[in-house]
Formats: sequence, C-alpha cells, structure tokens
Amino acid sequence: MPSMEEILGGPIERERGVPGTRPGEGDKVRYVAFQEPHRPSDTFRNVTRAVKPPLPKRGGVVLEGCIVTLADGLRFYALSFHGDLEGWQRQVEEGARMLGLVSACIEADVLHLSDGRSVPLGACTIELD
Repeated sequence: MPSMEEILGGPIERERGVPGTRPGEGDKVRYVAFQEPHRPSDTFRNVTRAVKPPLPKRGGVVLEGCIVTLADGLRFYALSFHGDLEGWQRQVEEGARMLGLVSACIEADVLHLSDGRSVPLGACTIELD
C-alpha cells in the first residue's frame, strides 16, 4: 500500500505558526527568556520546577520549538500547557520571576513582557523548529 506522501506526490508538511498567535491559544502559551550558554530545555526545567509545591492541579507543560529574539538580543523560548491553565500560567510566571527571568505572553501579535515592555512580533526574529 502506498504511503500518504506517495499518494500526494511529496512530503507532508504541517503548517506552523508562532505559538500563542492562533485563536484561543493565548492562555495556553507563555514565553521565558534565556541566555547562552543555557539552553531552553535547561531553563524550562528550572522554571517549571521552581515553585514548590507545584501550583497546577492537573495537566502538563511542553517546550515548543519556537524561539523569539527581540531587537536588543533578548531571546525567549515558547512553552505550552494544558489542563489547569491558570495553575500552569502562575507556575511558569512565578518560576521565571523567582529565577530573575523575564516571561511574556502574546496578545494580538504583540509580545507583552513581564518587565512592562510590549514588542510587536513583526519587530522580532522568529525561529521555528
């Protein structure tokens, strides 16, 4: 039996956008700043485990394949969560604050940073894995 790619005549590619920009996704995605030599996966682990006991009652959080870089060089990775959205939002935002890191969310294609700044996504460099 032929594969779906053979039937369609080429590779199947999933259309990806910037996490947090699709309708209904804003409450499920947060961004956290990181600096080299740290990798997003290292910072992700530290941020999501910083608050003890954990605030979310259910669900989980995953590292997304997206990095947003501001014009000043500050880099953010995306993470998304499901289940207890409010608990995960608080866990991530409080964990970042405890570690001295800036967190952010996206509303109407604008990145709103926890330090009070707002930056249009169009002014940022976006890397999608």
